[in-house]
Amino acid sequence: MLYICATPIGNTGDITLRALEVLKSADVILCEDTRNSSYLLNHHEISNKKLVALHEHNENEVSEKVMEWLKNDLIIVQISDAGTPGISDPGARLCNLAFQHGFMPHPLPGASAYTSLLSVSGLVETKSLFYGFLANKPTQRQKQLFEFKDSKFAVIIYESPHRIVDCINDIIMCLGGDIVLVVGRELTKRFETIVKMTANDYAEFLKSDNNQQRGEFVINILPKEAKPGGSELTSETIKILELCAEELPAKKAVNLTNKITSADKDAMYQYLLSKKNLI
Repeated sequence: MLYICATPIGNTGDITLRALEVLKSADVILCEDTRNSSYLLNHHEISNKKLVALHEHNENEVSEKVMEWLKNDLIIVQISDAGTPGISDPGARLCNLAFQHGFMPHPLPGASAYTSLLSVSGLVETKSLFYGFLANKPTQRQKQLFEFKDSKFAVIIYESPHRIVDCINDIIMCLGGDIVLVVGRELTKRFETIVKMTANDYAEFLKSDNNQQRGEFVINILPKEAKPGGSELTSETIKILELCAEELPAKKAVNLTNKITSADKDAMYQYLLSKKNLI
C-alpha cells in the first residue's frame, strides 16, 4: 500500500486521526526532510520507523526503490515538510510511477495552505485556480502575472519571505494597484496574519512593519471586479471619481470611473449622493 499523507502546515495538532493510525503502521515513511518529519512524528509518539528522504533532487531514484518495496507488500507513507504532497511539493512523480506499475496511491487528506486560505477568502460565487509558486526571475514572473489580467477566477499563489515585496510590486505593475488580495502569512502558526485589501494598501502594510515580511505567504488574487469589503470604494477610485464629477454629470462620471477602475457603479452613485456638492 502506498499512502500520500497530508501533514500540518504549522500547528502540529492539525493532523487527522486516520493519518496518525497509518503512520504508526508504516514500514517506511518517505520524508521531504527527515529532520522536520522526525519532530512531527516524535510529537505524536511515533518512533522506530524507517525514514527515507524523498525530495525534488532524488524523487526519480527513490521512487524506483519504492516500487520494489510495494512488490514486497510493505506499507509506504509519503509526507512532505508541510501540507499535502504533490501540491507544490514532491510526490507527483512517485504517484505517476505507482500507476505505471499497477499500484494505486491512497490519499490521506488534510492540511493545505491553498485550501486553508481559500476557506476564509469570502468568495461567494467566484471560482478559484491554484497556480503555486511564480517564477524566480522578475521578467518571467511578470509574464505569468499578465496572464491573470483578465481572469474571471481568483488565482492563488505561494510566495516566500525574501520575494514577497518584489512579488507585490510586480502584481501592482501587471494587474494594477486596485486589485484586491487576500493574503495569509504563517497560516495556523503563532504569528498568523490574514488580510484582505488592495495591492497598493498591502504594499504599504508591508512597508509599515518588517515583521510582516517574514514567514511563508499564500496570496489569493481576486478578479478585477472584486472589492475589499464587497462594494467598498478604494481611496484611488474615490480620487478618480471626484475628478470626473467636477467636469462631468454624475452618470458619465460613474461610467468613466468604472471603465478605469472597474469599481462598483452603485457604490459610486451612493458616494456622489453623500457628497451633493459634486453632483
